[in-house]
Amino acid sequence: MPLPNPEIGLIVWYSYIFRRKTRSIGDAGKNRPCVIAAVFPAPEDPLRTGVLYLPVTHAPPGPEDTAIALAANVKFAAGLDGAPAWLIVSEANKDIWPEDISHFPGRPGVFHCGFLPPAALRAAQEAIRGLYLERRFNIVRREKP
Repeated sequence: MPLPNPEIGLIVWYSYIFRRKTRSIGDAGKNRPCVIAAVFPAPEDPLRTGVLYLPVTHAPPGPEDTAIALAANVKFAAGLDGAPAWLIVSEANKDIWPEDISHFPGRPGVFHCGFLPPAALRAAQEAIRGLYLERRFNIVRREKP
């Protein structure tokens, strides 16, 4: 299966680095499902595509995190497993598409599992908007020159 085009709401397997674990640019994070929250021309090179990734995690959110618990029907519709999961909306990784994308475990050549359902995507976007206005939305820049 070819690499998909980046679209808002698409869930991909990405090497995410949490803000509290930020390392130097170029270090890999942990591969995990991530939701594409924004797609835009890369400021440094408008011919490339920039993306913002929100992480999906099985670990309950910490006190510094804002997260949306993903209901069973949302996880099923999005192609995720049935274990408890949260979409962290208080931070994102900013990167160039398709840097640090890999295939889903046990599914060679499959780089995405589906889309976040529209209602869950709207809830995430509203939460991000509020956090951004309160200056509580954090971005880890992953772009490489």
